[in-house]
Amino acid sequence: MSDSSCPTLRFSSESREFERLRTRYFNGRVPPTTPAIICCPKSTAEVVAEILVANNRGTKAGVRSGGHLFPCTSLVQDGLLIDTCELNRTIEYNPKTRVVSFGPAVTVKELAHYLTGISRFFPFGHSPSVGAAGFLLAGGQGWFLRGWGCTSDTWITQLEIVTASGKTIIANKEQNSDIFWAAPGSGQGFFAVVTRIWARTIPAKSIFDTTIVLDTTGIFKPLLKYILRKCDELPKYGVDVAISTCYADRDAKGTHDDSNDNRVLINVNCTAYADSAEEANVLLKPLDSISESYKNCMLVRVPTEKRTWADLWKIQDDFAPSGGGERWQCDSILNDPQVPLDQLVDAITPALQDLPSRLTVGFICVADYYPDERDQALSLPQKYYISTMSCWRDPRRDQVMRKWMLDTYSRAGEVSCGQYAADFDATQRMSKIMTDSALTRWLEVREKWDPEEMFVGHRGFSDILRKECIMPKHKL
Repeated sequence: MSDSSCPTLRFSSESREFERLRTRYFNGRVPPTTPAIICCPKSTAEVVAEILVANNRGTKAGVRSGGHLFPCTSLVQDGLLIDTCELNRTIEYNPKTRVVSFGPAVTVKELAHYLTGISRFFPFGHSPSVGAAGFLLAGGQGWFLRGWGCTSDTWITQLEIVTASGKTIIANKEQNSDIFWAAPGSGQGFFAVVTRIWARTIPAKSIFDTTIVLDTTGIFKPLLKYILRKCDELPKYGVDVAISTCYADRDAKGTHDDSNDNRVLINVNCTAYADSAEEANVLLKPLDSISESYKNCMLVRVPTEKRTWADLWKIQDDFAPSGGGERWQCDSILNDPQVPLDQLVDAITPALQDLPSRLTVGFICVADYYPDERDQALSLPQKYYISTMSCWRDPRRDQVMRKWMLDTYSRAGEVSCGQYAADFDATQRMSKIMTDSALTRWLEVREKWDPEEMFVGHRGFSDILRKECIMPKHKL
């Protein structure tokens, strides 16, 4: 169903393509929310045309890039879904400025392939099918976060944006700086459409990684504390640290949701960004010595080896399968750095050990990142990003799984300073995604650029401030 004023493809519920596009999400658990129109613009001009039509009709809008936001909040009942899957699908590199530009739905895998071909790099995301705009609006927990910070901080140089009034603007630190400041950390709450992104690059190096797999039976808490302390010995620059937990039979064949093996494993994966194997071995040397107390629980030690991005994408795809009816939910905390390690581990252990299904994975990213809210709305300290990605296939388990997540992360939230914006779900657990002062400023910027509230994703953020769901219980 098309509109003569909008040359882009538009689909109503009568269209054969509508339901396929409505459910184009990584998560198989898509809510029944039904927009009136789904459009797939190919150019910035087509986005402008869609926004102007929506303004004339008083239509609310949502925007989707890669479709990895598990709550599927880009769906707005009786509204407009702007699906950017075809928007500005080119990647361009300027050898003079060493800046790469790309469209909002260009995936991590596509960026990695293109940049590898020209021997350049910037910290794109870890999951190959994630769209660029969604990744960067959350702040971008990209590769080698510990040394370089979130990708939005110093790597993104400017954005092309179509505002709620239908105006196309360029935003950077000098031009329209308030909306440029407001974009990182806004996630689902962003109040405009990002149509193109520019990022600085550096010369590419090689990637090397090593993995240690340990059985946690009977020693989960002391082992986790030991691993976290051990990770602090690794150099901050050029080393990516990921800790995950899963059941020992997670990779077993079959579609059953329950684990038949109660052993929970901890996987410690460290990736080095280096010019040579010798340099990588120096960066990862602290992992060569494991305490005698824990050597008996080590099941696998994969030696440091050179990898390709394709190798890492395969690991990520195995880690988070999709397309087979998998139903996903994610919650997370950013730990309060003032909380002692013993107290932190006590609070997060259920989220990492008491996993509610065979395919569920607990995760810790050692971030060591402390942003400045003067630079961007993304403003919460990120010593550790701690999350659980619960996965199941039987829809009858939906409510049980939701309750497990709510109960478990309500406890974990007691030692947090907030949550990563990409995981915010206003229908589940309310947790702040910025500092109080940054959120206050952010809401003022939003009011300026979208006074008629075309984009409604911010409403949960407003509730955080209004309901004062902002103080960790351990500080009360």
